Amino acid sequence: MQRILFGNHPTQMRGIVACIDDRRYEASFAPLDAVDLARFDLVVPLRVEQIAAARAGRTVVPDDRSVALCDDKLAFNLWLIDAGFGDTVPTLLDTRPTVFPYIRKTRRGDFGHGCRMIRHPGDDDGDDHPDVFRQRAVAGADEYVLHLLRIGDTIRFHVAYRYDMGQPLGVRGAIDRPASITPADPGDALPICTAILDALDYQGTCCFNYKREEGALRILECNPRFGGSLVGVVSEYLDAHLAAL
Repeated sequence: MQRILFGNHPTQMRGIVACIDDRRYEASFAPLDAVDLARFDLVVPLRVEQIAAARAGRTVVPDDRSVALCDDKLAFNLWLIDAGFGDTVPTLLDTRPTVFPYIRKTRRGDFGHGCRMIRHPGDDDGDDHPDVFRQRAVAGADEYVLHLLRIGDTIRFHVAYRYDMGQPLGVRGAIDRPASITPADPGDALPICTAILDALDYQGTCCFNYKREEGALRILECNPRFGGSLVGVVSEYLDAHLAAL
């Protein structure tokens, strides 16, 4: 029986307990800076702010540079453009766009917090705060997530899902929930996202959110953490992570 310590998370803990293979894995949850991490075979942070503390245990997590870049949505978009991946980035807009719809985002935030779909003139307050930016909206009811675990120079685990949002301009998260979630073939998203991680020399777990526009990949963000839809395959993820250590 291998002992796995997860960070606390208000929604994922119950799902992990329900899905983990408890014949092989004993799951615990705690603030990662409050326990002796040496007691556990693997430490898995569930939130970005838990990553630094997890480094004291047995795990592979992204370094501070990768976390800071991916956690800042605008900085990540600009990096993609500079690194030669600009064709995956929906167009970045100025403070007062004249083309609709577009999405108004804060640079940081998860579960849709800080994101607002702007459909008509007058819907946006024109705030030019440096923590706010605007980006062309990619229409389509289907949104995808690709979870990746990269250790060394190899992808050790990946899984993708399709979220049917039931509307073409939903903002997935606290307000707009998917009508269904189904496994998906990532297609060219896998080699493209792998190339992005290679260029970053990214280590550890992340999840890319993306859409398709006439078949072309449009990356919405890359979260430098364990994503919620990994819960259903948590044992397979743990298998791969432990095997790579």
